[in-house]
Amino acid sequence: MGQPIIAPMVDKRNVKKMIRVFGGIAAFWLVLSAQAGQVAPNAAPALTNWQAATSRFQKAGAFIGEDKYALAKAELSAATTNLAAPYRTMASQFLTQLDSALQLSTNRNAPNRLQALIELCSDLRAHQAALRLQTPPGSKTPSEDSADDALYAWRLLESGDTKAALAEYQRRFAKELIEIWQSYYQEQIRLIQQRATNLSSTQFAIDLVKEHYLKGLETHADLFGALTELTRVLPLAKDPKQTVPVYHLILKCLTGLGDDDGRDAWQEKLLAEHKSDPEVAARVYVAKATQAYYRKNLTEAEALFQKVCSEYPDTSAWGDGEYGLGLVLQEQQKYDEAMLEYAKLFPSKVNDNIIDAESSEDYPNYRFRAALRISECYEAKKDGTKALEYALLARDRYKFVSYCKDCLRETRQNVENRVKKLQEAAKRTD
Repeated sequence: MGQPIIAPMVDKRNVKKMIRVFGGIAAFWLVLSAQAGQVAPNAAPALTNWQAATSRFQKAGAFIGEDKYALAKAELSAATTNLAAPYRTMASQFLTQLDSALQLSTNRNAPNRLQALIELCSDLRAHQAALRLQTPPGSKTPSEDSADDALYAWRLLESGDTKAALAEYQRRFAKELIEIWQSYYQEQIRLIQQRATNLSSTQFAIDLVKEHYLKGLETHADLFGALTELTRVLPLAKDPKQTVPVYHLILKCLTGLGDDDGRDAWQEKLLAEHKSDPEVAARVYVAKATQAYYRKNLTEAEALFQKVCSEYPDTSAWGDGEYGLGLVLQEQQKYDEAMLEYAKLFPSKVNDNIIDAESSEDYPNYRFRAALRISECYEAKKDGTKALEYALLARDRYKFVSYCKDCLRETRQNVENRVKKLQEAAKRTD
């Protein structure tokens, strides 16, 4: 990524929050007015590539649980060519993982081999197979050692044994001493107890996804599990207010999986269905422009950002479009044109302090960022006086705000450092 994209004064952990057009908020607004509905059978395959991958992976895991390793290898090997990207890469990694586990020992019951296969089955979302491997020969229940397995309760729940999962979470809660884990187990208990009566509730499904599948405490975020729950509940959503957060999480999961084709397919579907809604259309074009930018297709990115600026001036996406257009022009070293676009943000009605509770994105800070970018442009043009002037505006007039205290402190300090650097450079030229 070119230097103009990440200014030195922006905390690297907060880059996506600072550059609003390149974060999850764009995905959120893509679906502002989307209506719920199941994916039609003839829909673009990319919409459901993740489902095909889930099925293949679980099938391979089931074979592993039955000691049918040749069949499991064949299933994963076929998936390395038959699945779409990025899932074929995952299949290749799982195949390697299986080979490595089997090479640990020829003894089926060797603890290290068994544990490696159990973990692989969990990764493949074949939780029943993992539980089967945890069950000693001749027994109907997992071994006593399973109680010490960090994923035992998770596997019980995901395999459908709700009663056993509830009992296990309750047992863990009762003996837990660490507060964060107490809260986590308590939340899992609540979700299990209430799920049966909330199967049609989109809000409950969202809570389940956030607090179970995406929490990342027991195991890494289970994006496939999250997508399964979200697509199950989506047809039950009754109005746009219910569909918005569901679609937001679907897009977030697909992005997390690296499924760009899937994300793009949903994006195109939404644009086709809701092109008459200015808010939805503008956000789609912002997202498409952002993706073009990351592909280094600056011509396409510029055209799409320009489209948002000129055709959707009254939408909430206009600020992102204007800032994005300036960014693309700056990347092309069209500094005068870039500064003209950035400057339009100062007298505009964009809200620098708006924040969405459903998103992890920080405050947009449009004017702050525009001032810094103009400062960069002037510095590139060897105009230190103007570069300092706009750096001072960023520091004193359009101050950076954030809900993250570390981000706030570090970013403001970086701005202060930039001001000092420019002041010192000015003294040397006097």
